[in-house]
Amino acid sequence: MLLFVLRHGHAEPFGNSDETRALTDDGREEVRAVCKERASELAQVRTIWASPFVRTRQTAKIVAETFDLEVEINENLTGDTPVQQLMDVLAEADEALFPLLLVSHQPLVGSLVNGLCGTGNEHPLGTASLACLKADVWARDCAELEWLQHKPS
Repeated sequence: MLLFVLRHGHAEPFGNSDETRALTDDGREEVRAVCKERASELAQVRTIWASPFVRTRQTAKIVAETFDLEVEINENLTGDTPVQQLMDVLAEADEALFPLLLVSHQPLVGSLVNGLCGTGNEHPLGTASLACLKADVWARDCAELEWLQHKPS
């Protein structure tokens, strides 16, 4: 099974609420560029789950519109969710959802990628970074990192 993990694009500085921070114009462009760079791989995605925060919903919407998909909001994708909780959700997910794209935040995306792959903190995810993982089961140290795409410079 394939799992894609995307960190949201560059967002506005912290304001009244972290949950309402929106993508900047540069952030939107970062996400579009990554979608273009990895279009053939992302075309495989069947399901998109996004954090309820504004910037992740906006990021997911860019991907969804590009590939004619719907976005499902998933409360387990906020940045402070314990990584094991999300691993448990993935382990219980119906295989028909995969390839699945998760759109979320740091530190969750980095902890998830590195935790599933057993790579410590080897693979940092900056804004608009996209990772592709492959596994038969979603559990700690059971996945392989197929590739990691950072935003084009």
